[in-house]
Amino acid sequence: MLLAQIRNLYAYNNWAWDHVFGSLEKLPDEVYKAARPFFWESLHGVTVHSMAAEAIWLARIQGSSPAGMPSPADFTDFVAVKEHWLALRTDWGVFLHSLSTEELAREVVYRNTRGNGFTLPLVDILLHVANHATEHRSQMTPVLYALGVGTEPLDYMRFCLRR
Repeated sequence: MLLAQIRNLYAYNNWAWDHVFGSLEKLPDEVYKAARPFFWESLHGVTVHSMAAEAIWLARIQGSSPAGMPSPADFTDFVAVKEHWLALRTDWGVFLHSLSTEELAREVVYRNTRGNGFTLPLVDILLHVANHATEHRSQMTPVLYALGVGTEPLDYMRFCLRR
C-alpha cells in the first residue's frame, strides 16, 4: 500500500509541475529571469533549484553523491530546464516502477554538497523530495498569478479527484 501511495505522490508531483510549466512557458525570458524576492533570486533560479534537487536526490538514492548542483547559469532559458527535467522525470519513473515495498526501508548513505555524511531510510528521502517540490511550487504560484499566468489550484485533492 505504501509503495502505491509513493508512486501516486510522484504522479501528483508531475501533474503539479506540468501546470507550473504551462505558466512558465507563457512568460518572456526576461520576466522569467527577472530578480524576485526568492531565496533563489528568480523564477529561473527556483525552477533550476527544484529540478536540480530532484536530480541530486535520485543520484544519492542510486549510490552517487554529487559534489554540486547545476546552477541557473547552466540553463539558457526555461525550455532548456524543462528539457533536462523531462529526461530526469523519465529516470524517476523507471526507478519508481522498479522499486519494491521492501526497498522503502533501505538505508541510503550519502554525502551532501558540503561533504557531510548522512544515512536516511529511502522512504523518508522520497517523501522529502515530493515535499520539497510542493514548497517551491507554493513560492512560485503567487508570483505566476501576479504576472497573469496563474496555474489552476494545485491541491493534492484536486489531483485525486481527477483520477
